[in-house]
Amino acid sequence: SLLVLTPIFASLPLCVLGAIVMASVVNLVAYEDAIELWKVKKSDCLLWFLAFLGTLFLGILMGVVLAASVSLIIVIYESVRPQVSLIWRVKGTRYFRSVKQAPNGAWVRG
Repeated sequence: SLLVLTPIFASLPLCVLGAIVMASVVNLVAYEDAIELWKVKKSDCLLWFLAFLGTLFLGILMGVVLAASVSLIIVIYESVRPQVSLIWRVKGTRYFRSVKQAPNGAWVRG
C-alpha cells in the first residue's frame, strides 16, 4: 500500500501532511491515563509526563532511558522510606484497620 499511496501524498502540501500526522498522533496519547495516575499516585503521573516529553523532545531512545532512570530513582527513594500507617480497632469487632480505611474506630491503649 505504501508504493501505491506514495504518489498521492507526494503532491500534498507539507502543512496538510503535518495535519494528518497530528490527527493520528492525538489518538495515541492516552491523557485519560495521566488523569487517573494523578488521582492515584502523583509520582507515577510525573513520570508519565517525563517519559512523554523526553521521547517527544529527546528522541525515543533517550526518552526511554531518561524515564527508566528516573523510575529507578523513584523506586529506590520509595523503598528507603517505609510506609507507616496508624491503625485502630474497628468498633464492635476484633479487627484493626487503618485510620484512612475505617473512619469509625477506637484507639486501644497498649
